[in-house]
Amino acid sequence: MSRVLVAEDELDIRSLARLLLELAGHHVLEAADGDSALALLSAERQVDVVLLDLRLPGRDGWEVMSELRANGRLSNGLRVVVFSAQMEPKDYERAEKEGASGYLTKPFSEDDLLAAVAGPAT
Repeated sequence: MSRVLVAEDELDIRSLARLLLELAGHHVLEAADGDSALALLSAERQVDVVLLDLRLPGRDGWEVMSELRANGRLSNGLRVVVFSAQMEPKDYERAEKEGASGYLTKPFSEDDLLAAVAGPAT
């Protein structure tokens, strides 16, 4: 199973995602802001997927993705799934350009969450 970082500032959403992912067998880390997410990713080299809210306090999700792209993490297999309640068409385009590998809109279903973490079928 995957090691997943849930970067989400709302405790209820973060806790629900953690519960559902752990019940499915994933190992889950949590961050409530962008700086904490980057610190965890720096310390935990084995994270497979980041569920990344775009509207995080401190460094927002866009800044986190930019940092991950700049330090080579996105090109080394880390997948970022944008995790947001408010996505405009321009946000989808920007997320793709920034290196996101998927999108999960809030509110989300268990099936959608697990599919987002699993990634595209190959």
